Amino acid sequence: MVKTLGDITQELSEKVLAPARAEADELVQSARKQADALVAEAKAEAEKIRAAAKADAENVRKQMQVDMDTAARNFIIMVKEKLQTAVVAPVVEGEIKTALGDTDFLKRMIETLLAGFVKNQGREQPIEILLPKKDQAELEAWFNEKFREKAAGDLVVQFTDKITFGFLMGAKGQGAYFNFSSGLVEAFSNFCSPRFRKHFLAGEES
Repeated sequence: MVKTLGDITQELSEKVLAPARAEADELVQSARKQADALVAEAKAEAEKIRAAAKADAENVRKQMQVDMDTAARNFIIMVKEKLQTAVVAPVVEGEIKTALGDTDFLKRMIETLLAGFVKNQGREQPIEILLPKKDQAELEAWFNEKFREKAAGDLVVQFTDKITFGFLMGAKGQGAYFNFSSGLVEAFSNFCSPRFRKHFLAGEES
């Protein structure tokens, strides 16, 4: 039987083209499934990355806020300390130097303290008083006339350049003195500082 062109064409279509088309369709379907899977995986990965980046950004924001709050708090504390140092200590020191610079006030203070010191320490222990060298001319004779009789015991008066105002008083030879010079400034500064913060620095805790 002689095959016609139509027969050959039909045979090629059935035996070659149809299987090839079917295989091509399978390949396309498989490729589409793989592509869909890759796209879904990529989307999931992108979402993870986006979520991680968002979490990192939030953590960074929170840490920056904490750092900024800490820096602001430290700055306020520093400003308060500097303001307190610049105001309280100089004012207190100025007032105490002015008071102790008044010779009559200084004499009354020394007389009162020396009487109390003798009463508490006893008359057997020699008493030593250190005064600024610059006041020697004005106070030396007064000490010799007044306090030797009142103390009724040894009284050593030293004038020294180691202090510039006020005086130190203590038992001779003990190496320890009551500091009525810079010690008064420190004591009054410590006393005034909390009150200064309370009344002049807004936001200070009571």
